[in-house]
Amino acid sequence: MGEKRRAVMIRCLAAVFMAALFIMSSCGRRKLTAAPEEGRYAVYYLDRTATTLESVVYTAQAEDTDGLVRELMEQFMNVPNDADVIRAAGDQTAYLDYRMDGGVLYLYFDERYGEMKTERKTLCNAALTRTMAQVPGVDHVGVYTGDRPLQSDDGAPLGPFAASDFVDSISNINAYETAELTLYFADDSGTMLLPETRTVTYRMDTPIEQLVVEQLIAGPQGAGHKAVISPDTRLLSLSVNENICYLNFSREFLTAIPDEDPYLTIYSLVNSLSELISVQRVQIAVEGSKDILLRDTISLDTLFERNLDYLD
Repeated sequence: MGEKRRAVMIRCLAAVFMAALFIMSSCGRRKLTAAPEEGRYAVYYLDRTATTLESVVYTAQAEDTDGLVRELMEQFMNVPNDADVIRAAGDQTAYLDYRMDGGVLYLYFDERYGEMKTERKTLCNAALTRTMAQVPGVDHVGVYTGDRPLQSDDGAPLGPFAASDFVDSISNINAYETAELTLYFADDSGTMLLPETRTVTYRMDTPIEQLVVEQLIAGPQGAGHKAVISPDTRLLSLSVNENICYLNFSREFLTAIPDEDPYLTIYSLVNSLSELISVQRVQIAVEGSKDILLRDTISLDTLFERNLDYLD
């Protein structure tokens, strides 16, 4: 009996020792830092209270862009068994597919993504962007929910996002920031552009370029200034890559402004956006097409640069 008892004790001690080694190695993996050049990526989730981002370092097998996107999205949508975190996108949201367009990675989810509460959606946007922006070649991340680009509660488009759009202290998801914008609107004669300085308070998860365009659509506030874009226009998507701002509007963008030079519409956008350090040129599309003449005059199939000839 003594020998049997001793053998059992040895096996138990060995099991405990192996378990301790496993726990220590698991802790060691968790303490690794992300190093994409070595194949280690930070995948972002939420803590148990769903108020703060938490990252788990994952070692990827793939090295090419397609493989990395698929592998990291698989991790993003499935929480590791030994991690005390929850899925940022919630339990019901389904990920469908992705596509790359230049440096923009568009991720497609079902309609449940758009139905998340605003606070949860903001955190999920941050988690998703910070995770996928580590993939080489991905500068911005855009989100589709159902068959539509992601929108805010008031119908304004959200994204594409850059990792820098989200502050480190993301737990304060309702954090706001103030920016001073220089916007250009038409003068009374409809032949020249006049600057209008506007101080705007906005959510930190809103790209500043999007804010400029939305303010132009909203129209002028200064006396003697006229609108340059139809107020019914919707900004369908926006992205910035290599200092080029890509804009995609609804068809209302083509609506003529009475007694106004159509070039003012173009250069109000270009000159206003060029006030930002991030933008040097602007590409404009209408419902995804650049093969369009604006008011039968201006081809949109070009990259527009700042033009001072229209400034009064």
